[in-house]
Amino acid sequence: MSVNLTSKQATTGITALLVIVIVVVLNFLVGGLGLGNFRLDLTEDRIYTLSQGTKNILSRLNEDEPVTVRFYHTTDDRVMPNVLKSHVRAVEDLLLELVKASGDKIILETIHPNPNTEEEDKARADEIQDMGPVNQEGDKIYFGLAVECLGQKEVIPFLNPPAPNEGSAVEYDIARAISKVIKPMKNVVGVMSAIPVMGSPMFPFQRQRGQEPWVVVQQLRADYEVVEVPMGTDKIDTNIKVLVVLHPADISESAEYAIDQFLLGGGKVIAFVDPNSVVAQAFSGQQNPMTGQPGGQINTTSDLKNLLKAWGVGFKNDMVIADMNYRGMLQGRNNPTALLLPTGAINADDRITSGLNSLTLVTAGSFSIDKRDGIDANTLASSSEESSMIDITEAEKARSPQGLSSFTSGGRKQLIGLRLSGKFKTAFPNGKPAVAAGKPDTGGAQDEAKPAAAAPAGPVTVTTPPVSVPAAPATTAPVIAAPAAAPAGPVTVTTPPISVSPAAPAGPAGAPAAVAATAAPQPGVKKDDGSLKESANSEGVVILFSDADMLYDAFCVQQDPMTGMLVSRTGNLPLLLNAVEVLSGGGDLLQVRNRKSAVRPFSTLKEMREKVESRYRPQLMALEAERAKTAEKMGALRLKRDAKGKGFIVDPQQQKDLEALMQSDVDLSRKMREIKKDQNKEIEHTKTTLKWLNFLAVPLLVSCAGILLAIRRRAATAAV
Repeated sequence: MSVNLTSKQATTGITALLVIVIVVVLNFLVGGLGLGNFRLDLTEDRIYTLSQGTKNILSRLNEDEPVTVRFYHTTDDRVMPNVLKSHVRAVEDLLLELVKASGDKIILETIHPNPNTEEEDKARADEIQDMGPVNQEGDKIYFGLAVECLGQKEVIPFLNPPAPNEGSAVEYDIARAISKVIKPMKNVVGVMSAIPVMGSPMFPFQRQRGQEPWVVVQQLRADYEVVEVPMGTDKIDTNIKVLVVLHPADISESAEYAIDQFLLGGGKVIAFVDPNSVVAQAFSGQQNPMTGQPGGQINTTSDLKNLLKAWGVGFKNDMVIADMNYRGMLQGRNNPTALLLPTGAINADDRITSGLNSLTLVTAGSFSIDKRDGIDANTLASSSEESSMIDITEAEKARSPQGLSSFTSGGRKQLIGLRLSGKFKTAFPNGKPAVAAGKPDTGGAQDEAKPAAAAPAGPVTVTTPPVSVPAAPATTAPVIAAPAAAPAGPVTVTTPPISVSPAAPAGPAGAPAAVAATAAPQPGVKKDDGSLKESANSEGVVILFSDADMLYDAFCVQQDPMTGMLVSRTGNLPLLLNAVEVLSGGGDLLQVRNRKSAVRPFSTLKEMREKVESRYRPQLMALEAERAKTAEKMGALRLKRDAKGKGFIVDPQQQKDLEALMQSDVDLSRKMREIKKDQNKEIEHTKTTLKWLNFLAVPLLVSCAGILLAIRRRAATAAV
């Protein structure tokens, strides 16, 4: 018996020893040698897997021309903050994945620029940005990389930890740097706007600092050659591949004709029109840096009337969308005209909008479609069904503390973004439009803007530029708040300034009007001036959005509190970059940028909350209206104070009526509080229900599955 027991013990010991040996060997083979080393990504959107766009870029690497990546990160625990350590490990893992996927066509050099070392000097020589000092000794930390191939070098000065809505920011930055060093030639992108989005130069004689370009322009310059197209142009250069039209206020027919011919000639157009641009209102009346005098007004309304009509698109430039489901925050309050579109409102099947988590828009308009032969229209973004169109006056009220006086849902979605594709026909069948005599067709963002024809007055009164001059006094801007000095974006702009030739001077002042009249075409007679009548093929593309404010810095980016660099706050900036990337013939970087975020919005909870609020809203609005009437009656009964300020002078009946009205106002306030309590109680009940469902749903399913398996096993055992 004892021998048998000893034999069992020996067998157990040998088995345990063999298991340990097998585990050690497997760990060495997999971890040390990398044999059979693989990762299994079980997330729904495969957010921890290299995107197909990155793989496509790596597949174009030349074995004889490898790409060198120098990865700099400080390892000294005294200075490296814990918040960056996990991100360093994530970037390191990503770089190892890139090296493996490239087939060793990427040479990875890891350098540790710790304080007071030669590696720190190497980091500075490679233009890696330091952060610090982080202690009293003046030590700094480094966390960036340099990508180099055949003498071309791209630097990512600091690798910011990704924001919650930027799951693929680091991969995109690295993939873009690799793409740029292996393909140094840049496509040309034109920008046309009535707002000075390109910034303004420095004027040393006035001791005044120029405005920085908008962040969208800075980001475009990182990947493309960006040129300004004047608003008064009558021809767009053929070397421009994509034209971005941003708030074309008071655009002339000649400029519309130029866009028309550019599109028919094979160019691609991205246009942002606006029924009520708060940014244009803020830029109006800016001081002219050349003269020191106040500038002109920029019309807050923009449109492309002739072009939109030819494309089969309707646009009411005096109406704004109000949406109770997708209302966002503006001036610290929920505002139905400040839209925060969730994923469900954005087309996930289009390459331009796929993967965007949200979009922010302010006083956006709505499109309608009147289909034209040969042109397909696809929706890129839309409002919810709990939306309606309101006029600009009501939109101004929505920005005030009182809010909208009334709201009635239209019960249908409003179109905010469109993609038009196919074979386009000209909007000018009679050829190039004539320029009126004595009214030269010039203008643009840098010229003094003409007074707006009908610029609605509103609460936004900003007399200093959004990118303010340090010496200028601060001005309160209720809608647009910009830092005193815009921090540098995450991409170092090295593109030299692009000089724009001035518009052709007008003819002599004494030129007779008869000359212009002679040049004008007779009604019904088509000119043979070489104008294109239709696209050469069916590959024309136009992207349209009904809000121009969405590309302003305050609605696109925010400052990272740790590094001070700019990061995207919503999908607005990626939207434009996506569109330019696709229309300029790319697409690989787009697939990198469009990887999903690991953070999901609580869209179901938001919809349920809106359903609860919609049931209580009519009662609250009725009580609010009744309170307003009561306040009006009370105001009529109140008399002026006497000269000594001894109080109100009223007769007994008036005093009695006033006290009754005051009591009525108190009762109405109490009723409103009770309704709001019931509303909040129902909302909290909804939250609690969802919370318990999340907690208990999976355990209940597992328990039910276990019980069913047990019953089945018992039945099978009983049958045997």
